[in-house]
Amino acid sequence: MIILKVFLFSAAAFALYWHIKIKKVFPAIITVGMIAGMIMALVFPDTIRTTGFLIYMGFVALAFIYGLTVKEKGIWARIVIILMTAGIFTYWLWILNHWHGNEVLAPLLTLIAGLAGISGKVRLKNELGFLVLLAADAFVILIEHLLKST
Repeated sequence: MIILKVFLFSAAAFALYWHIKIKKVFPAIITVGMIAGMIMALVFPDTIRTTGFLIYMGFVALAFIYGLTVKEKGIWARIVIILMTAGIFTYWLWILNHWHGNEVLAPLLTLIAGLAGISGKVRLKNELGFLVLLAADAFVILIEHLLKST
């Protein structure tokens, strides 16, 4: 659906703007890599699409490692980063390997972790760009599943 692609591209534009504004190097590398993988997966033909998904997953895994190793963040901020990245990584791993099961639970985990971070007032100013990308991806996945089920 074209509307969902527009939603993802607008989230990518916000993430890119946010990291230009913040100017933190490592979160910006993660964000730019995720945007590059997303563009490859959404725009290019099928032969390059899988490569785009793998690049996207690689940078999501890098964000997971960032959540594990960042020292200046509190424990709740690190947990939010880890849960959001783990949910999206698990979903795309499930889809790319054609495994069957409850793949809808992984994007739900991502959105619930994001909402918990917002309601708990976790300070994730530097990471907001790639977390918005993860939340937008999870939202689009859930909308696609909802449209497929009707």
